[in-house]
Amino acid sequence: TMRTAMSSESTAARHVSLSRAVRHHLPVVLVFFLLGAVAGYLYAGSVPTAYTSTARVLVNPSVGNPFVPTPSSVRQDELTSLETEAQVARSDDVLGAVHAQYPDVSLATMRKNIAVLVPANTQVLEISFTAGNADTAQAVTNAVADAYLANRAQRFETVNNERIARVETRTDQVVTDLRTHSKAAKDETQSAGDRLFEQEMADALRNELVSLRAQRTALENSEAPTGSVIAPAVEGKSAAGLTATILPFAFALVGLAIGCAIALLLERSRGVVRSRADVEALGVPVVASIPRRTWRERMRRHGDAAAIDTTVRRVRATLLDLEPRPDVVAIAPVGSGRSDANVSEAVAESFAKAGHRVVLVRADRSPSGGGIGVDDKGLAQALMYERLNVVDLLQPSVEPLLSLLNDGGFNEQSRELLVSDRIRSVLTPLVTEGHLVIIQSPGIDSAEGEAFLGAADLGVVVVRTGKSRPGAVEQIAELARTKGLQLTALVVGRHGPSRRNRVPADVREDGIDQDTQADRAERSERSERSDRAERGGRAGRRK
Repeated sequence: TMRTAMSSESTAARHVSLSRAVRHHLPVVLVFFLLGAVAGYLYAGSVPTAYTSTARVLVNPSVGNPFVPTPSSVRQDELTSLETEAQVARSDDVLGAVHAQYPDVSLATMRKNIAVLVPANTQVLEISFTAGNADTAQAVTNAVADAYLANRAQRFETVNNERIARVETRTDQVVTDLRTHSKAAKDETQSAGDRLFEQEMADALRNELVSLRAQRTALENSEAPTGSVIAPAVEGKSAAGLTATILPFAFALVGLAIGCAIALLLERSRGVVRSRADVEALGVPVVASIPRRTWRERMRRHGDAAAIDTTVRRVRATLLDLEPRPDVVAIAPVGSGRSDANVSEAVAESFAKAGHRVVLVRADRSPSGGGIGVDDKGLAQALMYERLNVVDLLQPSVEPLLSLLNDGGFNEQSRELLVSDRIRSVLTPLVTEGHLVIIQSPGIDSAEGEAFLGAADLGVVVVRTGKSRPGAVEQIAELARTKGLQLTALVVGRHGPSRRNRVPADVREDGIDQDTQADRAERSERSERSDRAERGGRAGRRK
């Protein structure tokens, strides 16, 4: 049933999808996308043209270098060794030699613009340099490659000379020791055993001396194949065309991401209800809704009078189908604002035109959309003075079956009497007389609104698409759950119905239907017979 549906809990948390945020804030996303593309285009035009030249150097094994063939168990990792060589190629020793040849290119610029890469599974270094001139890029790249190879040769010479020096020092020491032990072996004053020991030491030193002389000969005749430039640098190439293409695209993507993020934040912080599905997703049943006009109808400026009239009739049919039928219906907007006079009057007039006796209770002095009655004493006086009969305070309207009960002007004293039980007791004589009471209530987020909703058999909360906040709609489900109220929602457009857009085409300009007096009398008589039969049925059920 409707009461069971309205008692269901609202969703624990509202999830805003990115697609929904982008769809509802598409202009914001498009603006940031275009701004990003323009910024990328301007930035690409302001970036100076750069030329890059690349040389490839083959690194050969050499003495004193980790690429010297050694047993596999102790061989260093070749990739690590090549990375070390790449760092050497960018060292100040190498770049300093190049700077001496090209003083116009600063050392800081070389450190910043030089790049050394190691292709996978090779012993090749790719040396690249970027400059504002193609010839400069080519010359500096070749100079860096040559300086790196010269540095490797110098390192070999340094290591080789150090080894020769160590061999020479050891040779001098061995020769000195050999002379000492040979002289001791010929000393007749020593025993035979001592002379034999000295002779064996002299023989060992002679063997070591032969080995040291062989090592020195090998070191002096060794060569250093440091490597070679297998692909010299050519004239630098510019990537200006690629940059001019990529930068606007990249900046546009960044702008798109920023636009989507802002759209998501706007939807979460300033999001509004946009359709009937949004209201139902928040756990609130919807009795009826005005369908959204298509873009083609909005372009053609087609009015929505027919849709509003259909929606109001659907509300009327739904309320009449309820069992038991509600005698008191409160119509209130979401939030804490004033009452929605246009929606309340539209529903009340619909019931009256269908042959039902209706009393529209104006709970506040909200301005009417065209005026269907005059303001006078009413509900406030009925609450303060129990001897007043609320039936005597009714005022006529342009509809013969529709009567008005104005608020009467609430003051501090009468406002204190706005409680659900008191309001219900004041309205009971109207129900007994067979009237359907429709309360034009203030917003549900006010003490007066909650009092009128509590006094009604059914509360219809008006939700405006494009204006009502999801948090305010969630309050409907919260009231239904915590206070046991029977509430439902009526989804209307941002501006809602007015007397202009809900009056049929066959109505005179002064707003009064062109029904004849006979039609009005017949409809009034039919309503009175229906109400008498209904009151008789209720009395029989009470007996």
